[in-house]
Amino acid sequence: MRSIKSDRASKTNPTSSRLQSGFRGASRTYTRVIGVLVCVSLLFIAVTAQAGKVKDIKKRIKIPAGSVFLPRDRSVDVSLIRDGIFSSPMETVIVSGPAQNGIVEDTRVEFKLDGWQILPFVKTTRFDVLLVGYDAIWKESSAQVSYNLPAGKKTYTLLARAKNSKGEVDSSAAVRNFTLQVSPNFGKIKISNVSYRGSGNKSQYEKLSITNQGPDAQIEVTGWRVVINRSNFSFVIPTGANILDPRSTLGYDRIALRRGGSVEIYVGKRSPVGVNFQENLCTGYMSNLFESYDSIGGYGSCPLPDKSEYERFSVTCRTYVRGISSCRIPQLEYYKFINESECRDFIIKNYNYQACVARSKDKMEFYSGKWKVYLGRGEEIMDDLNDTIFLYDSQGLLVDKYKY
Repeated sequence: MRSIKSDRASKTNPTSSRLQSGFRGASRTYTRVIGVLVCVSLLFIAVTAQAGKVKDIKKRIKIPAGSVFLPRDRSVDVSLIRDGIFSSPMETVIVSGPAQNGIVEDTRVEFKLDGWQILPFVKTTRFDVLLVGYDAIWKESSAQVSYNLPAGKKTYTLLARAKNSKGEVDSSAAVRNFTLQVSPNFGKIKISNVSYRGSGNKSQYEKLSITNQGPDAQIEVTGWRVVINRSNFSFVIPTGANILDPRSTLGYDRIALRRGGSVEIYVGKRSPVGVNFQENLCTGYMSNLFESYDSIGGYGSCPLPDKSEYERFSVTCRTYVRGISSCRIPQLEYYKFINESECRDFIIKNYNYQACVARSKDKMEFYSGKWKVYLGRGEEIMDDLNDTIFLYDSQGLLVDKYKY
C-alpha cells in the first residue's frame, strides 16, 4: 500500500522528484572533486619527499659543481649528446696528396690534412699518422705530412686521425692507399741536358743527354724507355758498339754508363759511321765525319806512337813524324819519302784509327764513357716551348723526369 501511495505521490508531485535527482548528481560531483584533490595532494607529497631525498643525498656525498645534478659548464651534457649521436668525437679529412689507389712516381710524398672536433666545433692542427709499410708506430704530426720513401715498387696506406687538446682522437682514421713506382736508379741516372729547338735551320736536330750522376760504378741503360709527353713519342735506348770498328756496322753491346758517363741521343740524324758507339781515345781520327751537332769530343788527344819506334829513321823522316797532328791521317804526296820506304810505310801503318785502337785499347783511360745514339728521324719530337720528358727503366719504373 505504501509503494502504491508513494508512486501516486511522485506522480502527483513532479517538483519534489526533480529536487531529489539534483541532490544525487551534486553528491557524485563533490565526491569526484574530493578524489582529485586527494590524488594531487599525494603526488605533491611524493615529489616533495623525493626532492628532500635528493637534497639529503647531495648534503651527505657533497657532489661538486658541474655534476649531473647541477651542471655548470654543460660539458657532460655535451659529451653525452655527442657520443649518443656521433661515433667519434673528431673528424679527419685528407685534403691533398696522392689520389686514392693512385700511382706515385717520386720518392717524396706529401699530404695535407684537415680535422676538427665535432661538438663543440673546434678546428685542430694536431694529428696522429701512420704510413703502413713504412712507419712502425703512430707518430704525431701537423697538418702537413711528408715522407722520403725508398725507391722501388710498393703499395703504402696512410692512416690519419685528428686529435684535440684532450688527446681524444678520431676513432675512424682517414685512409689513403697509393703505390710507389720509382726505379732503384731514381736520382742516379738523370736527363742532364735537352736541346729541343734543333740546330741551325734543322729543327729535327734535337738531342738529349742522359748521365750517371750516382755513386754506382756502372748502370746499364739499354732497354730503358724515353717518353716525350706532348708528342706521345717514345723510344727504347738501343745497343751500340763498345769499341767502334769503322769497317763494321755491328753494334750489339749493351750500353752501360759508368760513374759520370753519359749517352747523347741525336733525334734527327743517322750515324755517320752506321752504328751507335762509345767514344774512345782514338775516335778523333773520324772527327771530319761529324757536324757540330754531334761532334766528337776527343779531338787532339789521340795517342801517338812512341818516339823509340821511329828513332832509327832519318832526320827528315823523324822531323816530319814529330810534326804530324794528333788524330789526323797524314796526306802523303806520292813522292814523299820515295827513297825511304820504311819511313813511309811506318807513317801509313801507324797514323790511323785502327792502329791507334790496337796500341791503346788496353789503357784504363781508353774509353771515354760517352756514348752516341742516333734515331735518324726526319721530324721533331719535342715541343719548342714546353714539354716533359720521362725516363723509365726496363721494369717500367720512373728513373727521371725533365720539364722545361
